Amino acid sequence: MENATTSMEKVLTCAQMREVEKAAVEGGLDYRRLMENAGSAAAKEIRRRYLVAGRQVAILCGKGNNGGDGFVIARKLQDEGAVVTIILACGQPQTEDAREMFSRLRALDIGVVSLETEPYIAASSVKEAALIVDAVYGIGFHGRLPDPLRSLFRIANVSPSPIVAVDIPSGLDGDTGEADEDALRATLTVTFTAAKTGLAAAKAAPYAGEIQVTEIGIDPALLAPYGPGRTMIDERMIRPCFPPRAEDGNKGDYGKLLSFCGSAGMLGAAMMAAQAALRCGVGLLTAALPRSLYPIAAARLCEPVFCLLEETGDGDLSLSNRARLRERAAQSSALLIGCGLSMSPGVEELVLDLLAASDRPMVLDADGINIAAQHISVWKTVRAPLILTPHPGEMARLTGLSIPEVQADRETIARRFADEHGVTVVLKGHDTVVASPGEPVLHNPTGNPGMATGGSGDVLAGMIASFLAQGMTAREAAMCGVFLHGAAGDRAAQRLSQHAMLPTDLIDELGALFLNLENRS
Repeated sequence: MENATTSMEKVLTCAQMREVEKAAVEGGLDYRRLMENAGSAAAKEIRRRYLVAGRQVAILCGKGNNGGDGFVIARKLQDEGAVVTIILACGQPQTEDAREMFSRLRALDIGVVSLETEPYIAASSVKEAALIVDAVYGIGFHGRLPDPLRSLFRIANVSPSPIVAVDIPSGLDGDTGEADEDALRATLTVTFTAAKTGLAAAKAAPYAGEIQVTEIGIDPALLAPYGPGRTMIDERMIRPCFPPRAEDGNKGDYGKLLSFCGSAGMLGAAMMAAQAALRCGVGLLTAALPRSLYPIAAARLCEPVFCLLEETGDGDLSLSNRARLRERAAQSSALLIGCGLSMSPGVEELVLDLLAASDRPMVLDADGINIAAQHISVWKTVRAPLILTPHPGEMARLTGLSIPEVQADRETIARRFADEHGVTVVLKGHDTVVASPGEPVLHNPTGNPGMATGGSGDVLAGMIASFLAQGMTAREAAMCGVFLHGAAGDRAAQRLSQHAMLPTDLIDELGALFLNLENRS
């Protein structure tokens, strides 16, 4: 990657972060160098993600060192051709280092506006900006926003332009995640050295957006005294899972997935899962579904091979399909079971037979999970790596707990189930977690409330199964699936809004994400 980044394996309080910075200075760095490094790193992340040349960029700067970071960003973005306006949101810079960085702007053609004396110009600058950078408070915010900032932040929050927060979104408490109602709602938060506890809080998600932890020259050994905190998935973690494809590769090299999904009235779930699996690069997909549904599916999906399953007179699946499914499973490198499948007696028998007979890695979703939840002893018969993708209601059925009990301690419950049954659990929802036996629980920072609609989970299941079929481990497939699924959702929300986006829109966004991975591999 162009920028040195670290996963959110370390999560520090604001006081701990100050201790680390102090130790770095005592070890030979100085605060001015840290400020220059922080501003440069943030500017690099901005340039990597957004077009700035010739664009209006409004940088909101506070009077402390976070504002100093903003002054550095202003220099760096102007060097890239951005038309930069600095808005002094809290008056003139007050710290020595921030004043020094501000003084370096005097020789440059960068507009400076004071919110205190020129509120209308400041508001106009924010409205006209193609990109807004928040360098007002950083980790220094507590309590309530002052009224002048409140008005300016409201203008920024209704702007269609992205907001990049420097270290912490202004108006968000860096320790607790509590936010003023008018706190800036960042598209991206570039935080330094380690995540802050406030950013790791679930309630901070609407304000933090995507979180990028960036190194600024502090020795990682200085973080050793602090606990690991949450392990958050980031792009650095998933990139090694997607090596370049071989020049002489063929479809057989990229996995064979058997999808046993779909039933009358719920064919859409199977089709979305199949489309997502194909878009994620699986070499061959076999879709096993009721024979009566074939004409509908074939009219929409050209790429899969279809395995047509016989039906009984009452519309259930015949047990005569057992041998056919076993044969197809043996020819596959992974299985996806459950999306829109139903829980009829015939389906139940076929699912349990596959779980017991197949030695191929599997993803269980939706009705696959519901069937297994009624036969908990089935876990003892499974011979292959198994990924479960429950939502909170399905997790409640698996564990015998209530949904509020599951939601109250999602990480612990997912980890215990994974360890007890030897499976990988993807507990979906806000702050999706991935728990694998004996491994630290992973938390996913991508995604948004627009994804809370029927079909999103089917897309995710197809993605994870595709990666599993291509040779990833269960943990890798789950990790990559949830991160890219959420990232696709974030792109769809930016393009269509959270209200208007559909699960199929996530599939449409995957190409751009893979193009980014290929171009930076």
